[in-house]
Amino acid sequence: MFKEKIIDNCISKEKQNLLIHQIIDNEFFPWYFNKDITFKGGKQKRPSLGHIFIKDKKENSTIAQFISSMFFKVLKKNIIKGRIIFQLPLNTNTVSYDTPHTDMDKPHIVYLYYVIDSDGETILFKKKKIYKKIKPKQGRLLIFDGSIIHTAYQPKKNIRCVINFDVEK
Repeated sequence: MFKEKIIDNCISKEKQNLLIHQIIDNEFFPWYFNKDITFKGGKQKRPSLGHIFIKDKKENSTIAQFISSMFFKVLKKNIIKGRIIFQLPLNTNTVSYDTPHTDMDKPHIVYLYYVIDSDGETILFKKKKIYKKIKPKQGRLLIFDGSIIHTAYQPKKNIRCVINFDVEK
């Protein structure tokens, strides 16, 4: 297991803005409803929108090549799963986070790219305790071992949009 790594401005500002235009500001982008943000039948039933563009190492969407090419220099291994997750702000005064989880059972590395600035920090756990909180910042890439249990606080002020790559170890 390796220590997590944060890379700010992992892709150029031009590519960052292109992603925003193609994903968030595009009224024709195909979003799909998820009953729970964790995708694993979480018990919290916190809805989100998502788009799986790579599944089981195969392209699952016409946008797969576009997104993968943006991160070609950063992703060093084969992508097992790639998805975009979009959360709307929670209208509540309660601070809470989503169901802690791992993305898959087999060994992998998580590359989590923040499409825009937002609240809704990513949380990493160690021995069932919060170990680290990472602020969503446009252009930031968080890389960590996929065996680390993680989640995110529900956003309260702004939408939270991430691109999540699970890659071979």
